[in-house]
Parts: sequence; structure tokens; C-alpha cells
Amino acid sequence: MAHRTNDHGHPSRRAALRTGAGLGTLAAAALAGVPLSPAHAAPVDGASVTFSSVPIARTDDITVPPGYTAHVIAPWGTPLHSFGPKWRPDAANPAAEARLQIGTGHSGLHFLPVNPRREGTRSGLLVINHASADPVLLHADGGRAATFERTAKEMVSLGASVVRVKLSNGRWRMTGSDVNRRITASSHVTFSGPLHGHDVLEAGSGARGVLGGTAHAVTPWGTYLTGEDTISDVFGTGQRNWRPSEAHRRYGLAADGSAYDWHLHQPRFDLAESPDEPYRFGWTVEVSPWNPVSPPVKRTALGRIAHNGAVVAESRGRPVVYMSDTGHVYKFVGEHAWQDVRTATASPLDEGTLFAARFDDDGTGQWIRLEHGRDGLTEARGFHDQADVLLRAREAAEAVGATELRSPGRPTVHPETGEVYLPEAREGRGGRVLVWTEGSGDHGATVLGWREFVRPGSSDDSDGARFAAPGGVYCGGDGRLWITTDVVRLGDDDQRADLGNSALLCADPETGRVRRFLTGPRGCGISGVTAAPDQRTLFVSVRGPGWSGSPLGDPTAADPRVVSNWPEHARGGRPRSAVVVIRREDGGVVGT
Repeated sequence: MAHRTNDHGHPSRRAALRTGAGLGTLAAAALAGVPLSPAHAAPVDGASVTFSSVPIARTDDITVPPGYTAHVIAPWGTPLHSFGPKWRPDAANPAAEARLQIGTGHSGLHFLPVNPRREGTRSGLLVINHASADPVLLHADGGRAATFERTAKEMVSLGASVVRVKLSNGRWRMTGSDVNRRITASSHVTFSGPLHGHDVLEAGSGARGVLGGTAHAVTPWGTYLTGEDTISDVFGTGQRNWRPSEAHRRYGLAADGSAYDWHLHQPRFDLAESPDEPYRFGWTVEVSPWNPVSPPVKRTALGRIAHNGAVVAESRGRPVVYMSDTGHVYKFVGEHAWQDVRTATASPLDEGTLFAARFDDDGTGQWIRLEHGRDGLTEARGFHDQADVLLRAREAAEAVGATELRSPGRPTVHPETGEVYLPEAREGRGGRVLVWTEGSGDHGATVLGWREFVRPGSSDDSDGARFAAPGGVYCGGDGRLWITTDVVRLGDDDQRADLGNSALLCADPETGRVRRFLTGPRGCGISGVTAAPDQRTLFVSVRGPGWSGSPLGDPTAADPRVVSNWPEHARGGRPRSAVVVIRREDGGVVGT
């Protein structure tokens, strides 16, 4: 068979994939240490990046290329229903009202179409994660009063929102629907899988609460996965004789580590009074978005980590979930084909094998089983059984020699090549994006070949490719790679002044070319991106414009607008996390 060649005279990956053993050959080359340059990455028809890159920005607004429009939907405080409580610009909504509104700290999100046909490009659900809150902006008094009401409002402002959206007269809008709901730190949840019924998870007061995070994914059967990555933010204690265990330390838990002081009013978040409660968080949570009475389910077979990202693939019909936390990369491979076990009483995510990744310097890698009795996960090393391995999956990954990365973010899987892309936020000066190919092109394989896909561009930014702190990568159906960044988290680093505001970039997997597509308002993070099936609408999460801790300043109760007043720019208002909808003026595919 003749192969189409690229400019370097090598067979293109797309052509190789269409041969019987194409991807297996490429994986073998990678595993032998042969470098795979960005020019060899697989193209998808229409995946070229041709829009005019936007410049580095420092303004308090959204910037997109010429020919594009951007408008805001679902900002923090928007009522879930038309009859719900309206958002108060002075942040005076009490907890009882906030529970009926869109949460704050928008992070991961995904669009689930109402169906795969044309109507699905115009109507569906947005599921939005709410990972964190800034007490200074969330409360009218700047969060100074350590009261039960303050804790209650923070608890209902995090988690996730499920809202129906529809494209009408060229504009996307939230619509009233019975499926609109909030999932919060007080919601009823259940556990499933190997630890179902385990005393440490379900004894005492039972299971309650979902903590929001950046991790988000959809399953082949139409459910939504989110991961809890803010465990250490919500636990603390005032008891001086409490000492953290090694398991606590590995998950960042400390007596004075709480960002919100919930333990002062909710004993279940007090590390001394409720020592088992932290084990109820940090799981992959499955939500049935179209069924508002279905409780979220924490799938214990996928291990307890502090999720930064997730994406779902398949291996011979079996679900494969790639996950990352603050230091490692994991993979869960289901035991059975999902279509065979998808029932009311069984889940494809309840049986399977959990792995952690080791990336070797020669461009090869291995998935190491996190299984009791193997590779040091023994009782002699402190792991008593498989339940212990899953409860302490981060420790297990370290114990088996998994590679420790520097803040890996949300991975994505290319729809045609199956390659997996993963951002690493703190590598060198600005971060990088890695890519790997699983052995024989099978997501269930235990070997891989990896390479570096891209680093920040030229220092003068003439090509619009300069970036830092990549937090996530999303690949739409047309093969473009969308890279989100959060330069606010760089703190006082020199890069902050050089890079301006956080941005969304678009990369061509064929050439490795990266261009800046969008810049956010001051003091924000661009924290999530998803697209409608026809790729003509892009939804982008803007997390926390104007929050405390930004190098640009600190808001106060008297003046919450010190850093930002986006999106309304109203006198007497305050900045709000929100979703931005991007479309081309001519209705074409976004990113071309």
C-alpha cells in the first residue's frame, strides 16, 4: 500500500494507522527510543490552525481572533430556574439561595448533546465543575465572619452544576429544565466497586458530598465523570494534640491546611473528630446528568487520588480511564466490555485494573499495576490489602516507582490516532505537553512510547505560540488540540509579567504549530474547554477573575474590583467565574 508522505519524506501517521499494523510499528519505534517529532503527528481533515493569533493581553476582558464572537453564559450566581433567586452583586445571597444558583470557581466542563444528530449541535447539557472559592469575593463581608452561614454558603457554592442550554437565533442560552441541578459538598452520594460497604467509607454519618475539581470526562454510555482534587482545602483541626499520619501528609492534609475552616462548624471536616472523613473524598465520581434524582456514585476501583484531569477511551470495548493528580498519571482498564455490564445494578467501572505510569528517559514507558502483593505493595511495606492500595493510590504509585511529574493536568485522546496528550504545568520555564502511543495502539496495553509534543514558543511571541502553565488539553472531533493555561498560579514568577493574562491556545497535531486563540480577563485561569459535535461552538470556562493571591493585587470587601470586574464591568459589582461561548461570525468551524 502506498503511504502519503509529509515534507520530510516519512510516511504520515494517518497513512500508517490505516495499515494493518501501522500503529504497532510506530509504537515499536518509540519503544526503541526513536524520536517521534511533531511533524509526524497524525493529522485529521480540517485540523490545520489558520486563524490569526491574538496577542498577549492584560486587559480585563475576553479577546478572540477577528471574525469570532464571544458571549457569557452561566456566570456564578445565575439562578438554575427562571423562578430562582437572583444573584446579588454585593454577594449577599445566603446559602439557601446559593444552593439554587450556579456555583463559583468554574473549572472543568463538558457539553453533552441531546442526541448525536443535528439537534445535538443546538441543544444539550453543560456540566460545570466548581473547584474553588475565594471567600473575599463570595461573601459580602469579605469572608471575615467565621460563622456557620459562611461555611454553609461555601459548601453549596462548590461541586458541580448541570444546566440545559440551547442555541436559538444564533445565541446560546441557559433554559429552564427539570434536569438543572446542583451537586454540592452536602449532596447524598453512594460508593461502588471494591470498597462498597467498607467501614472507613460508609460507617457513621454515611456518605455525603462531592468536591469540585478540574478533572472531567464523559463515558461511552453518556455519563459524566468528575474528580475531587481539593481534599486538603476543606479539612483541618484546632486540636493541638492531633498529628498527621503518612497517609494524611501524602494527600496534603494538615491541622492548619484548610482554606475555608469548615471544621469549625462541620465536625465531619475536623481531622481529629472525624479521622475517616478524608477517605470519602478524592474519588472519581460518576454523574448521570439526564437523571436529576440519581445520586452521584464514587467509583472506588479507580483509586483515591487528588484529580487534575481525566479522559475516557476504549480497549476492545472495555472502558479505559486516564487520570492525573498533582504528581502521577494513572490508567484504569475495565474488566469487561461496557456494553455487556451496563445495567441498573452493575457498572463498567466497578471491575478492572488500576495502573500508574513510568516514563523512562529513552522514550519508552510502562504501566505498572497497583495491585496488592506486587511491586512492593505488600503488608511489609504498609499496604495491608487491595482496599488499602486503592484508598492510598498516591502512595501506591510512589511505592511502585511511577514517574513523578510536575503538576500534570487534564489529558486528552486524539479521536483518530488514539495518541494521548498530557500537559505538565511546571516543567522548566513555562511547561510542556507530552504525547504517548500505547503499545500496538491498544489503550489496554502495558507499554508505551512517549515524546515531548510542544514547549512554549519564541520569546518575542511573534508567532503567538508563547505560553506557560498548561493545565489541560482537549481534542475535539476534528483533531485540533486546545491547550488551557493558568498563569495566575505562577505567582510572582517573572513569567507573569511577560505572559499577561491566562490564555487558550490551539495546536495542530500534524505540524506542532501552536497559536494563541483567546485571552481571558485579569487574574483568571482558563480552566476548561469543550465543543458541540459540529465543532462550530466552543465553550470555555473562566475560573476566578480577580481573585485574591493574584500578582495584580488583592480584592477587599470594600473594593472587590481591585483586579477585575469581568464580565459585567458594573459599578457596585464584582468579578464572576463564567462560561464563554465562542462562535465564528460566518458559522464555520471554530479554530479554522
